[in-house]
Amino acid sequence: MMIHEGTLLAVMAGCVLFLLVSMCRKGGRVSYRHRWVFGWVLAVVLFCLGAWRIESRYREVRPEWSVEERPYRGWVSGISEEKKRSRMVPVEVDGREVLLYLPKDSLSAQLTCGDEVLFYARIRPPHNWGDIGFDYATYLLRQGISGTAFAAAGRWQKGDDVRPLTWKQQALLLREQLVGRYRAWGLEGDGLSVIAALTLGDKSELDAGLKQSYSVSGASHILALSGLHLNMVAGVLSLLLLFRLGRGWSRWARGLLIVAALWAYAYVTGLSGSVVRSAVMFTVFVAGRCLERDGLSLNTLSLAAFAMLLYEPFYLFDVGFQLSFLAVSGIVLFMPVFQRWMFLTRFRAARYVQELVWVSMAAQLGVAPLVIYYFDSFPSYFLLTNLVVVPLSGIVLVVSLALWMVAWWPAVHELMVALLRFLLRLMNEVVVGISHLPGASFGLSFSAFDVLLCYWVLACLLVFHHVRSARSLSVMLSGVCIGLVMSFFTA
Repeated sequence: MMIHEGTLLAVMAGCVLFLLVSMCRKGGRVSYRHRWVFGWVLAVVLFCLGAWRIESRYREVRPEWSVEERPYRGWVSGISEEKKRSRMVPVEVDGREVLLYLPKDSLSAQLTCGDEVLFYARIRPPHNWGDIGFDYATYLLRQGISGTAFAAAGRWQKGDDVRPLTWKQQALLLREQLVGRYRAWGLEGDGLSVIAALTLGDKSELDAGLKQSYSVSGASHILALSGLHLNMVAGVLSLLLLFRLGRGWSRWARGLLIVAALWAYAYVTGLSGSVVRSAVMFTVFVAGRCLERDGLSLNTLSLAAFAMLLYEPFYLFDVGFQLSFLAVSGIVLFMPVFQRWMFLTRFRAARYVQELVWVSMAAQLGVAPLVIYYFDSFPSYFLLTNLVVVPLSGIVLVVSLALWMVAWWPAVHELMVALLRFLLRLMNEVVVGISHLPGASFGLSFSAFDVLLCYWVLACLLVFHHVRSARSLSVMLSGVCIGLVMSFFTA
């Protein structure tokens, strides 16, 4: 049930007025004893602001379409996708995104971003087809899709006009060209699909069986271009630029160079949601380091999430958005705890293995309840997979970057292509091998209440670790007992 827009704005205005009056009465400061009031009122303001953005966004993607067939004029807004019986073309109609299904022929294959499309059809609001166990209509709405339509042969044509491309459309076309270069260099099959996903975020070439192997082995995050990949790119750039904290303008200059390079890389990969998400987080992190503050903290993480949700509130319902922020939150919260358990060693390899293991554990603690909730399974060998595949994927990424840099040198370029082909085959074989191990994945089902209970237990364990009082322990055990009783009666 959506809250009325006027109610949200009235509550926000009242809270802001309360904060202003409170600060004026105290000379611009809130007394320490009543600091919790300020925090709660500010939280209500931010909650109402978020609810208002979601309400307004839903109104934007729910227009009233005609119930009859009629002529429409649209503009291709993305890359077309070939289906079993048709070709799906994203089209902008009257400022709304529509999925237009056309016959698979040579004419529809020529459509590209910015082309004018004239068609005669009925545009239907997103709806579900039968009982498929998935709310496809809501999924489309949260992707910003306002409708779907099918135009048979003879009921559509390509127009003569061409609209100037947006930044994102230019980025998508550039990504298509770069994937074509990989193909021209002799990469094909699973190797081409993995390198396209790993370096450019294009997963359209991935085989369903290979996807399943990466998921079962716990390596699916390798194929989702996100913070892990941008972290590798930032690491390479930091080494090239000798990035250190430094002092004065040099720190800001190097920080700006790294941020600019990361956003350039995000542009090359098509400005997908996951890459933009990670680029925003890294921008906040680098800004924090340049300001001599903790670059990676819950405050900076919350700031990045709030900025992104303010821009596109539907990110909140995106599984990738939820998993990425929970994974980073797990690292921020649990790594200080795990670092106390790490043994000191002067061998870099041992330190690297330790850090990789504990970072993987911290990230999995953050995402495990949600992974089980969405996928009804959990990878048993995620530690083994990360110990092998994460370093391999880093090498693949570095080799692929070097491949572009030596494209003008044929002899060295052919050698690099052969090396990249070998590394991709090795990584795929390792992933498939781990996915075929006995008990590689165990089935488990969580309800939404079970997920909340798991995060409550994790939060209480963290509090008890830092406070270590009988009161915190009793609160934790009481909450767990109440949650178990409620879970039993609601099962």
